[in-house]
Amino acid sequence: MDEPSITALKAAFIRSQVRHLETPLEPSTQWRDLLLPEPTEGHLSDKMIQDLVSKVNDKIKQHNRLIFSTQSQRHVAEQIESLHWTLVSADDADPDLDTVAIRRDADLTDSEFIASLPQDYDGGLHLHPDHRPREREGREGPGDAEREERYTRMREELLSLSQQRDVLKGKLAQYRRLQQLMEPLREPQENIQPNLVTRDGELSQELARMRVLLARVTAQVGEMGKTTRPHEEGQPNAAQTDQQKLARVMGWGEVG
Repeated sequence: MDEPSITALKAAFIRSQVRHLETPLEPSTQWRDLLLPEPTEGHLSDKMIQDLVSKVNDKIKQHNRLIFSTQSQRHVAEQIESLHWTLVSADDADPDLDTVAIRRDADLTDSEFIASLPQDYDGGLHLHPDHRPREREGREGPGDAEREERYTRMREELLSLSQQRDVLKGKLAQYRRLQQLMEPLREPQENIQPNLVTRDGELSQELARMRVLLARVTAQVGEMGKTTRPHEEGQPNAAQTDQQKLARVMGWGEVG
C-alpha cells in the first residue's frame, strides 16, 4: 500500500480540527446558578435558551461551510506541502557534489532506497536539518566514530528487515494465488456437487444418457455386421470414407 502524501496527512489533520469546531454547543445544566437574581419581568425560560443555542449552532455551521470548505482545506494542505518541499530543496542545494544527500522525506521503507544507502558513514552523508536536532539546538552531537558505528548498525538492521519483508511479500503473493485457486471451493453446492456422481445428480444423468447411446451404437454395429457380411463375401465393396462408415453406423443414410 502506498504511503499517504504530505497533502493527504495535512488535509486529514485540518478536517479533524474542523470537526471539533463543528461540535454543537450545549448550555450548561447549571447556567441559572451562575446568573444574578433575575428580575420578575425578564425571566429566561429553558426553551428560550435552547432556541438561542440552536440559532448559534446554525450560524456556526454556516460559517464553517463558508470558511472551511473542502476546497479551502485542500488548498491549505497543498500550500503546506509546497512550503515543505521549498525548505527541503533549499537545504539540498548546500551539500558538495561528492556527498550522498538523504532528504527529509526519504522513504526508508522502500527496498531500492535502502539498498542504495552507502555502506560507510565517512562524513559524506548530507542530512536534512530535521535529522540533526542536537546541532539545530546548538548542542554538541556524538563523535564521528560513534556516529559511524551507529549508522552501520542501523543500516545493517534496516537491510535485514527489508529482506525479511521481501520474503514475506513473496509468501503473501503465493498465498493469494492459492486463495485464488481455492476460490471455486467456497460454494461447494454450486461448484463441486454438480460434478459428483450421485443418485439423480447431473453427472449421473449424463452418464446414463451415454450408456443408452453406447448401447444403441453397439446394437447397430452388430446388426450392420450381420447384414453386410454375406454381401461382402459375394461382391467386394469400394473403400468407404470414415464419414460414410459413421453414417451407416448411426443410420443416417447414404452420404455422398
